[in-house]
Amino acid sequence: MHYRVYWDTTYAYGLPANLLHTELRLLPAESGGQLLINESITLDPPARLFALTDAWGNRYHHADYAHPIDQLTVSMAAEVRTIDFPVEEPAIPPLLFHMLSEFTTRAPDDPRIRALAAGFDPADPLGLALGISQLIGERCVFETGQTDVSSTALDLLDQGRGVCQDFSHLLLAAVRSRGLAARYVSGYLGPAEGEDVGEASHAWVQVWHDGLWQGIDPANQCRQDGRYIVTAVGRDYDDVPPVRGGFRGGIEHDWTTSVRVLAQEQ
Repeated sequence: MHYRVYWDTTYAYGLPANLLHTELRLLPAESGGQLLINESITLDPPARLFALTDAWGNRYHHADYAHPIDQLTVSMAAEVRTIDFPVEEPAIPPLLFHMLSEFTTRAPDDPRIRALAAGFDPADPLGLALGISQLIGERCVFETGQTDVSSTALDLLDQGRGVCQDFSHLLLAAVRSRGLAARYVSGYLGPAEGEDVGEASHAWVQVWHDGLWQGIDPANQCRQDGRYIVTAVGRDYDDVPPVRGGFRGGIEHDWTTSVRVLAQEQ
């Protein structure tokens, strides 16, 4: 499928921000059969952008401001083609498999999570992940405002309400409780059939099975297909936030973010 993706974020600082550093994981990735056709990232005020690759193979950008600024606007535009099916990849190195099968703060080990996965066969990783995803969908409701960016899988279990990030962390923890490798995926979700524009960043899970990263979206109860645009992968959200940084100055600041995903004619 063929999409154009736009991201705009503006930070307004109560007091000027000094020595500001920002990292951006906003651009669609070029991996797994996904093709990035064109791209741009602009900053206002302007600053030099450095392109780097992190430990998980994700390309990201960073910029620094050594002088005080009152406001920062980050804009991204990209054109990308996706595919409907996973592509075969080289075997996971043992160390990477170990790291992606370990629990994290966001996707922790807990008896309740182990119980969620107990009835499924780890010899069938995809079937196990789909079964757990269905259970999560039966027990939890997608609802904004009930959790925040710092929430964990246990918060979703406790409250029964959360967003795609929470659903993904719970599925990750449950899959890993059976010794399987799985990764958190950050990206965008294209518009549903009959719609022209999608307006959200998104998160889902990929499970390693027979040489393929099989994508499952527990928040929408479906498999990853051509509507899913990958930006970055990691152990959990903390490895792949779209925007991350720090600065000196007043702690008060406001921000607004707009995301648009437009379907293009093939």
